[in-house]
Amino acid sequence: MPRKQSDRNELQEENKMKGVLLKFILIYATVVVVSSIVFPLIMFRQQPAVTLYENMVNASVKLYNDFGGGSGVFIADNVVLTAAHVLEDEDSYKIELRDGTVLESSDFYLDTDEDVGFIFVDANELSIAKVVRLPVAIGDTVYLVGAPHNKFFKFTLTKGILSHLDRDLPEMDWKDLLQTDADGGYGSSGGPLYNSNGDLIGMYVGHAGEGGIGISLCENAESILEAYQRCKDAKD
Repeated sequence: MPRKQSDRNELQEENKMKGVLLKFILIYATVVVVSSIVFPLIMFRQQPAVTLYENMVNASVKLYNDFGGGSGVFIADNVVLTAAHVLEDEDSYKIELRDGTVLESSDFYLDTDEDVGFIFVDANELSIAKVVRLPVAIGDTVYLVGAPHNKFFKFTLTKGILSHLDRDLPEMDWKDLLQTDADGGYGSSGGPLYNSNGDLIGMYVGHAGEGGIGISLCENAESILEAYQRCKDAKD
């Protein structure tokens, strides 16, 4: 084979190898770039759920005694928000915190206008949920903390959307309730309802029918804050 032909073949082989190497480098670079974008997005989608769970649940409590129970949430030092019907006709309640600590109290306030009650306990430096008056809309994502249908499911976080903003149930003397498909059920009464930022915008008081049909009903933040003001006025 003439020398020039041999050199030409070697050059072609060299160029071919360079082409293969370049393709490999491009593929590798593409994988690295895509991974650097997709993986953080996956983590970003997962992390908020964990953070929300911890922040929302840590302020919540489980209430119970020999006759029944419900749920609640700290909204200030020593003050637990719950549903008034949870506290009716009972002398005292045990208050179980997220870390397993159990407190006891017989110091209650039951609002006469709303299904809202407050129980006062000797506890400080606990996680506190902030009740806020914020505009809400149908379709907003919400989170409900409670013990749906069974006390063994205490501190359960369920997710849903708002489907109604001012539901009235005259037979229960409930008015202007928020409606959501986040699951509540027996044992969740008094449990906090949060928006996607972790602000407390409502409190679970009941469900339609026998439960399990996607309709949970909650007092709104306005009603809660008005009841809390009446409570503070009565305690002064």
